[in-house]
Amino acid sequence: MGYGLYVWRFVDEEPAPMDETAIRDVLGPVTVGGMPPTGLPEFWDLEAEDGGGSEVYGDALGLTFNRFSPGRILDRVAELARRTGAGVMPHDCPMILTSESDRRHLPESLRAEALVVAPEALTGRAIQLLISPQPEPRLRPVLPRFPYHPNPVATGSVTTSDSPCVCCGQERGWVYTGPVYAADAPDSGICPYCIAFGKAAERYDASFADGIEGDVPEDVVTAVLRRTPGFFAWQSPHWLTHCGDGAEFLGAAGARELKEHPDAVDHLRAQWPDHRFDGFLASLDKDDQPTAYLFRCRVCATHLAYADFT
Repeated sequence: MGYGLYVWRFVDEEPAPMDETAIRDVLGPVTVGGMPPTGLPEFWDLEAEDGGGSEVYGDALGLTFNRFSPGRILDRVAELARRTGAGVMPHDCPMILTSESDRRHLPESLRAEALVVAPEALTGRAIQLLISPQPEPRLRPVLPRFPYHPNPVATGSVTTSDSPCVCCGQERGWVYTGPVYAADAPDSGICPYCIAFGKAAERYDASFADGIEGDVPEDVVTAVLRRTPGFFAWQSPHWLTHCGDGAEFLGAAGARELKEHPDAVDHLRAQWPDHRFDGFLASLDKDDQPTAYLFRCRVCATHLAYADFT
């Protein structure tokens, strides 16, 4: 960062010396070239354990940290303030104190806006948040329940969005990101609620998977194809079934993920009944082709999979 951060201790509105031993103990281990045998350098460079750095100017009456990095450097600054009772003031920010009783010692121009942070809570992260506040995370409504796709956020088929749904016009906080199979449906912008309640399927005569494999009741076909978020695959994605019901889609999988599910590997092996299977299995990649698509039977919990590539 190109601006400064200041560490000062005040008594009766005047700068007061910090404990020089504490300064050497805290900053010495990350001082480039080490500290001199006594006293403090006029200015020196720091390099922290995470590779971050800072230039330091001043003495026990006040230190300026210039061009500092977030991370472990700020942890050192926070420790220095805790050890010496000094305040920390990033450029254009209020001073941070570790005790309310220190406020009366500040110059009047700094007194009103000063923040008090308990010593145990004064960390590099706390200082960084004062410099660059993070917005409060938005509370989003609970997603509808999808029996055949239980965690569409984890699989990447649903993500956060602050835009209104193209189907219902409401801002739901979520948007579907998978495929839509319909002649006149929008390619994106449908909320998962319009999928769960069947509104999108009815309005656009849409489905969200290209097909379902196996003999299952018609109401299962409707629920899977028209009321369940789909998923992208290298080829047209289709849904697996087992025990007379649609299976749960768990996500894309590579060889590493499939090691935890030998039953899914056996299911795949049945689709590649020759000597090439082991090499094909080893080549599967969750994020690159070829990719497997992992399912689980809702009745007996057997894992299933199929794989494809372009």
